[in-house]
Amino acid sequence: MKIDAVKIDRVATRLAVVPLGAARGGSGATSLQVLHVTVHDVEGETGTGFTYALTGGIEAARAILDDLYGPRVVGADPLTWDRHWHELRAATHRLGGGVATAALSALDIAVWDLRARAAGLPLYRFLGAHRESVPIYGSGRATHQMTDEELVAGALAYAGEGYDAIKLRAGALGLERDVARVAAVREAVGPAVRIMVDCNERLDLAQAQRLGRRLDDLDVSWLEEPLPSHDVAGHALLAARCPIPIAAGEHLQGPHAFKQYLDQGAASILMPDAPLAGGITAWNRIAVLAEASSVAVSPHFLPELHVHLAAATKTATYVEHFPLLDDLLLETLTPAGGSVAPPSRPGHGLRWNPDALDRYSPS
Repeated sequence: MKIDAVKIDRVATRLAVVPLGAARGGSGATSLQVLHVTVHDVEGETGTGFTYALTGGIEAARAILDDLYGPRVVGADPLTWDRHWHELRAATHRLGGGVATAALSALDIAVWDLRARAAGLPLYRFLGAHRESVPIYGSGRATHQMTDEELVAGALAYAGEGYDAIKLRAGALGLERDVARVAAVREAVGPAVRIMVDCNERLDLAQAQRLGRRLDDLDVSWLEEPLPSHDVAGHALLAARCPIPIAAGEHLQGPHAFKQYLDQGAASILMPDAPLAGGITAWNRIAVLAEASSVAVSPHFLPELHVHLAAATKTATYVEHFPLLDDLLLETLTPAGGSVAPPSRPGHGLRWNPDALDRYSPS
């Protein structure tokens, strides 16, 4: 198939709601909503994309896709996708970002998957490969609900599997308990394993400053989301005062939100989440802004997708191991030596489990 022959024929959506059992990570979420999107072209080829919610409300994004975005892109040529991306964004501009940007993200990922598949290339090569593998850090075995012993066991398990970096959570148990838990993990894993700490926006500026000073003594590599994401000025003040680099961005949407952080020097590591931030189109713009500002990029969650984007981004440092989509996929990435390689098959290579999508579809 020639890519210049491809026209979008239709867009189909489906919803899956996956119970997470015990709360995962620092958000306390116990269920996952996934909005799955399939873009069909006139030749019968497909591309898939998705967005998600941990707090409910993804039905609103589906309505935007079904009633507005989907019908508008029928007949569109993926080679002119950048124009369509801007037109769709403009169509919901008065709604702000939120679920509209999530809906656009899912559609955008599906179109990029379709384009890469039409070209016969894995997505990271279609985007322009910068590397063949990306370092990965362990993040899915640390919650506030764990005992200290369970937290240490999770960290040691990651280290035993070859991970040389792990992420812990702080902000829910108080300063002394949080520091003591990080210290216990540091003692267990030794100085060779990097430790990052995620606060999930739980602190105020004074608390974050105190925590940062204490964690610096434990050689913590970055302090993530210490303040509410809308507080760019607060992050900038903290970045100027805290001895640990600040990481932020998992809740930011669109390049302009990330540019505010860069303009104010509010973060040293940007953490875009492509299925929420505007898709791969937005990721590409954020990556260029970060590179121009000498700021690192480390995507949030979803390594099966983000490994492609990180492999095509010069300033990307890590992808994050977090088992969010595992229940919906036929296969997940297998790290080797602390790194992970993108799949070599055309497109983003996510292999969705159709039986699981059916099983978790709301009745």
